[in-house]
Amino acid sequence: MVRLRIRYRCVALAIIVSQVFVGFWFFQPMDPAKQFLKRLFTEGGQTILHLRDQPTVTMYATYGKDMCVREGTLVKASSEGKCVCRPGWRGKRCGVPEIMQRTDWMQNPELSKNIQLRKRPRRIIMVSPFIHEYDIFEANVNELVGLVDVFVIGEANYTVVSNNSLPILSKLKDGWLKDTQNRIIYVPVRESDLKKRSFVQNLVQTGLRLVSDIRPDDLFILTNGEEILRRDVVTFLKLFQGYPLPVKCQFKHYLYGFYWSLAENSNITKPEVCASSFQFLANAFEYQVSRLQEGSVLEEDLNFFTSHEQPVVNWTIPEAGWRCHLCLSVENIFEKFSSRSQSPPKWLLSSSTYSSISPFIQRLIKFGQDENLEPVGVPVHNIAEEELPMYLNQKKEKFAHLFKNPYETASIHNIV
Repeated sequence: MVRLRIRYRCVALAIIVSQVFVGFWFFQPMDPAKQFLKRLFTEGGQTILHLRDQPTVTMYATYGKDMCVREGTLVKASSEGKCVCRPGWRGKRCGVPEIMQRTDWMQNPELSKNIQLRKRPRRIIMVSPFIHEYDIFEANVNELVGLVDVFVIGEANYTVVSNNSLPILSKLKDGWLKDTQNRIIYVPVRESDLKKRSFVQNLVQTGLRLVSDIRPDDLFILTNGEEILRRDVVTFLKLFQGYPLPVKCQFKHYLYGFYWSLAENSNITKPEVCASSFQFLANAFEYQVSRLQEGSVLEEDLNFFTSHEQPVVNWTIPEAGWRCHLCLSVENIFEKFSSRSQSPPKWLLSSSTYSSISPFIQRLIKFGQDENLEPVGVPVHNIAEEELPMYLNQKKEKFAHLFKNPYETASIHNIV
């Protein structure tokens, strides 16, 4: 009997050890890239990405009963009852960027009195359609790492329908943005949406269906592949409540790279609605992107939100980020315009080839002319580091082509 008991205990111990080993081996978390591929290629379609709350300790530094916003606080110099702010940050909790202090509604005591620091940060879902703007999108993702919870992306590229090539998907499979792929939802392009110009609407609807546990006060941000949002602006939108909706963004505009700035009176520099809570998106705009971009709120919706203590004011964040129009290689500029099914530039003929048209595109870059041949570029010399996205400053060698006009001293014949 004693021997049987010993054998039984040995067998039981062996089973327990094997289960622990198998569990550790097979259930250890996968890296972000593998998680993305597993979600993307699950049988029956892409699986749902579940929103989770981030630990508040990543956003706030706590001193007794007081909280300071980590992003804007000198943590070691702060103490209970005193948040010491970094340069460029203001407020009792060091959570208000100086850029936000300059907005009109912040100067209105009736509106600014509603601002409160949230105990539970909002989750942010950012939707970004783009065509070939890989460098700018990469900078945007890395600029906002730790703030944006889900990136919904899709490539509005007309060429993918004809040759069955998916450039973004190929790049993601090869490890592009591998550290954040667990936060990415990829929406394939549909030919019908491209022809109807409803690609962005499909991107929003399909992408949001693949996200679970969205709360009404979570934040929806709409950008495009040419835009990089300021980190301090997104931090404020994530951590505070009581500011007016919807939010418009005014960007610093550049052409071909950060060596040509656009004049402020250009049509392309007008502010657009860029952010809204999901409750506001659903009730005021019914998830319609066209209505969101117009930013017009019906009278009955205005009364509803006002009665629920949500200020509705037409306001704009000045210099909310950077928009770099056509900041691509010459080849990608040609492919971008060639892939349009409607309204290509007048100078691009259906018979045009890359070799025949590339000198002309180089000339546009050299002289700061846009695709409509308008000389809108204002030369920028020695741009200061604080005026650029932090990620691009850290990777200047990789993105050197965005900081210096490659054709400034080149001799290019006028072929027009």
